[in-house]
Amino acid sequence: MDRQQTAETQPVAAEIQDLLLDNPDVEAFLTELARHSAAMFSVNNTAVHCGVTLLRRRTAATVASSSERALQLDELQYQFAEGPCLTAARDGVQVHIPDLSKDNTWPEYTDAAREQGIGSILALPFPLLDQSTKAGLNLYSENSQGFNQAAVQRATDYALQASKGLRLAILLAQHSQTATDLKAAMASRTVIDIATGIIIAQNRCSQAEAVELIKRASSNRNVKLRDVAQAIVDRAGGGPIETHFKQTPRNGSARGWAG
Repeated sequence: MDRQQTAETQPVAAEIQDLLLDNPDVEAFLTELARHSAAMFSVNNTAVHCGVTLLRRRTAATVASSSERALQLDELQYQFAEGPCLTAARDGVQVHIPDLSKDNTWPEYTDAAREQGIGSILALPFPLLDQSTKAGLNLYSENSQGFNQAAVQRATDYALQASKGLRLAILLAQHSQTATDLKAAMASRTVIDIATGIIIAQNRCSQAEAVELIKRASSNRNVKLRDVAQAIVDRAGGGPIETHFKQTPRNGSARGWAG
């Protein structure tokens, strides 16, 4: 990349960084990214519509779009199970159709897109490190030859810069989900421990025997272990259980989360 290209991508990188800071949620970030992309490539009073396709576990979905029209164009591809944007996301390749009236790569989709008033399409992959997740940026122009060579290069650089923000947004979402799962697990552990104590007191049995009774009831009733434990606590008059998280003092011998 030469100096001129570097200078051009720096403001884009800063804008995408700002989008991520303002929208740490993945879906909100991608929605703003789609709108930003559409505005960036709409020139000379020619509207460009943008969608973002996300592939996870072989299932495709539009997670963000700049307009209802972009969403419909993406959904058409999922109906036909083929198209430029799916190919870009799945195979990690750029797909440029300068004139839909002269392209027969995906005849059914091309005809449907033309009926929607689209003249050209540019689809680019987002380079992601997570192999289980693939994504693509879908740009639709109402004009044929809507993306010249300079626009294609700008879009390529743009997708590269945006992928960095997308990777970070996905990581933030994964860490947030991990923290949520950990708190849920600790909350379940708390109510199970209290239920175990109640059974020990009522039946004068060992902890292992009390836990086994809860597990057996869960299996026989086909009810989650936590729900069985909560029912035991409720019958004993304990009511809803709250799990309190606190951080140990900095000068303590141990640091971390304690329930």
